[in-house]
Amino acid sequence: LDAREWDEAAYRRGILRERDLSCRTLFRAVFYDQRDEPDPDVLLAAASSDGSLASFSLSSCIASSASAHAAPQPAAAALVDPVCIVQAHSGPVYDAKFYNDPIQPLLFSCGDDGHIRGWRWHEMQSCLLPLSLQGDHVEPILDLVNPQHEGPWGARSPIPENNAIAISKQDGSLFAAAGDACAYCWDVVCIYLRKVASVK
Repeated sequence: LDAREWDEAAYRRGILRERDLSCRTLFRAVFYDQRDEPDPDVLLAAASSDGSLASFSLSSCIASSASAHAAPQPAAAALVDPVCIVQAHSGPVYDAKFYNDPIQPLLFSCGDDGHIRGWRWHEMQSCLLPLSLQGDHVEPILDLVNPQHEGPWGARSPIPENNAIAISKQDGSLFAAAGDACAYCWDVVCIYLRKVASVK
């Protein structure tokens, strides 16, 4: 064994990554409704404790499970690679919801870092990079941050985490249940239009 090319830092990162993958907690899985598309595959998005958002094809999951059970010695569980994976937050992702815009559907995620981020769903699904290079390849279209409360002598409280989000189908508002015992309402349509206008 030639130790001259040994990369200790990469080895440590690999060990930590394997440990994270083996002990992740799935906090939320949501199905994407694409009944209007000509050849719909059932897709779902999964929010995990490592801060990632991943999308899976249900047909691929079923096919992998069937082939695993048909083997002479079936495995305990069939592992399925995601269609794409995004490192969405710096802490656990507690909730995810779809904003079903017919032209540009968005996937909103929230978590321990106090951010609510909106991701272009089709942009996530159309990524051509291999899974090993995915993670930071997609930028959120919206990044909302909970307000900080002012305490004595002007000190500001930490940014409260978001434990759950809900989207109103009537007006498109997004509601967030935060860790400071407050619920916040965001006008997604207004913020999104302002963001698009600023880009142009």
